[in-house]
Amino acid sequence: MASWASGPFDNDDAADFLMELEAAPSWEMVRLAFADVMANEDYVELPEGARGCAAAALLTVALGKSDVSAQDIHMTLEAMGAPPEDLAAVAKIALKRLSTGDSEIRELYLDSGSYNTWLGTIAAIDEALN
Repeated sequence: MASWASGPFDNDDAADFLMELEAAPSWEMVRLAFADVMANEDYVELPEGARGCAAAALLTVALGKSDVSAQDIHMTLEAMGAPPEDLAAVAKIALKRLSTGDSEIRELYLDSGSYNTWLGTIAAIDEALN
């Protein structure tokens, strides 16, 4: 059964991303998630969108600007070390693409009736990246 909620880690694609990151902790994998969001100028599919949101939220935890209590995330971040200085700016570009561009994740939240909640989550992540 697929999971789906408005939090950045509350879906199967985000969970898969976190498990992959746990197996091979790397900021380059986070950077790749953002690159995948921006790779298609026409339309961002759901897996890439969900992974990009999760990657941005994970970065806010690494920067000490978010409180996520999942121990596995903190252990993975510890293994990854400090994030590259430019990564927050890259994350902000990816979030803008997802929340204002043509993306499946945006469409699904629009259709679900929880768009404003999701948009608030995206705004909070974006603000934490400042």
